[in-house]
Amino acid sequence: MAIASAGGELALWQEDTIDLLASDTNYSLDCVGFSADGQWLTTAGQAGEVKIWHLATSAKFELTTTLDGGTAWIDSLAWHPQKNLLAFAVNRQIKIWDAETKEIIASLNFDVSSVFSLAWHPQGNLLAASGHGGVKVWQSSDWQEKPYLLEVPGASLDCAWSFDGKYLASGNLDRTISILRWDNPPPWLMQGFPGKVSQVAWSQDRLQPLLAASCQEGIVVWQFNQTAKNWQSHILPHQKTVRAIAFSPDSSLLASTGDDGCINLWQQGKKLVQTLKGVAQGFSSLTWHPTGTHLAAGGQNGEVIIYQQSFASKGFG
Repeated sequence: MAIASAGGELALWQEDTIDLLASDTNYSLDCVGFSADGQWLTTAGQAGEVKIWHLATSAKFELTTTLDGGTAWIDSLAWHPQKNLLAFAVNRQIKIWDAETKEIIASLNFDVSSVFSLAWHPQGNLLAASGHGGVKVWQSSDWQEKPYLLEVPGASLDCAWSFDGKYLASGNLDRTISILRWDNPPPWLMQGFPGKVSQVAWSQDRLQPLLAASCQEGIVVWQFNQTAKNWQSHILPHQKTVRAIAFSPDSSLLASTGDDGCINLWQQGKKLVQTLKGVAQGFSSLTWHPTGTHLAAGGQNGEVIIYQQSFASKGFG
């Protein structure tokens, strides 16, 4: 697991040991990610640089490339789900970097605003980007082709593809979410949220996918009703602002956390089955291990807590 901090530190946690890769900057690191094959690790942030690390033969990551984004604050990047292609946003542009050639192979112009979020389609053939006016979607087979635009009122703050790639969701600044069935537009527009929708996340259930959307002190979970042929929702409460949500990779177990400093686990995105004790100042991030056996949360004071599944108690601790 890679850990990036607001103090510019980058650390790797593996088998109960921590290696510090970087600690020599006063600029925050705001995004971090591994390539699909685990051979590449990337960080970016306040300094306007994208730093790319490669897993060397000695089982240690070594810094191999630094890409200069100028004075831009870089807080969005995403690796291709199958290839070693990295997408990252620099102001109004999206850059595509190829690990094989060590070169930028495409520069995509969002045009009307900075880019807030990036999401590859699960098949890797499409790349979605959120910004003012909606979500633009480019085809990786021809980066020069005009992108599809999912228009939204105001701005799209976050976007996410469903696990099977059939749906694209957008969390919007104007208290709505948009859901597009990719092969059957127009999109649905869900209204009535109490504030901006800051994050959207899909479960990996192919038959009954769930969409969770965080908004202020709550989470709204949507599910498509096959009988009524429409989307239906219910609300999951938190006591303070929700900062992060994520579905377990092997089930529809939803984890949520935020300023209240605890982690709630919701079975089928509905029933609260466990509340994990956390930190007093609240959490800002969380992530699942690919097997779903561990859950990690980053605290706003720099703590990282890793919870492990306990088979004896059928919960996490």
